[in-house]
Amino acid sequence: MASIDLEEIAIPALHVAAPPLLSASDNDAFFEYGYVWLPYAFAALVLFALGAVAAVRWRRSSPGTAELLITCGALLAVLAAIVLGLADGASESNGLASIDPPVWQWMIDHRTPALTTVTIVVTNVGSTVSMTIIAAATIVFLLVKRRFGDAVLVAVVAAGAGLLVTVGKATVGRERPPAVFRLVTETNESFPSGHALASAAILGVVLVVLLPSIPGRTARIGVLVGVGLFWLSIGLSRLYLGVHWATDVIGGWVTGLAWLALCLTVRQVWRQTRGKPELLVSEPGPPADPQASGPGRT
Repeated sequence: MASIDLEEIAIPALHVAAPPLLSASDNDAFFEYGYVWLPYAFAALVLFALGAVAAVRWRRSSPGTAELLITCGALLAVLAAIVLGLADGASESNGLASIDPPVWQWMIDHRTPALTTVTIVVTNVGSTVSMTIIAAATIVFLLVKRRFGDAVLVAVVAAGAGLLVTVGKATVGRERPPAVFRLVTETNESFPSGHALASAAILGVVLVVLLPSIPGRTARIGVLVGVGLFWLSIGLSRLYLGVHWATDVIGGWVTGLAWLALCLTVRQVWRQTRGKPELLVSEPGPPADPQASGPGRT
């Protein structure tokens, strides 16, 4: 029986191919992701127009409204441009999407059993189902506190995030990374990352409505940093587990933040027109110390 020289057996190195192309032609790529970036581009134009009107007609009755509208319009325009860049790169496997193969490869090369266990926990806690539960619990809390406006804000942000994930995946239809290297099972489409989009929008709005109620600046900073790290770890977990390309996660983050920014802008403008320009939420902070209150204050 002939012996086998192991040194003569060539073991190929692991290399990942570029993410698969979308089915749309190059001419259609501009609109392939239109469901994501066009609404924000349109909203930016609307905010610019309203800002111009506010500068002329609402300058005295609602100071600061024009500046808010124009600033938020500019933010949405930038976010829309970023998403369009991601779309173009994803459709042609170049541009921003050129980072996908090396990031995927790096994540695969740096897997360890302990890190895999932690990452699976993070991705489960940060799932769209978990974000829905967090949003629902926050809404119930706000309703008990009779903060109805804030409860509506959370509900709208959460519902919109879910719609963007569902419609986006069905519309774009981007394939996930190779299944043989995935550490968890996923059966739907890749772009945008539902974990990234939902966590950006829902954790963001929960912070907006609840963070001001936490007593103490140090405690608020600690909560803000903790939630921010958790938010980042959710997105990174999807890359580590091999179920998303980097641009899927970035696209989810940007889309979720754009939706949150749009909702907060509408909320703040509504409050300013009702004479409450300093308040983004119904409960800006803990009750004042009674001993510090002057005569006649309640």
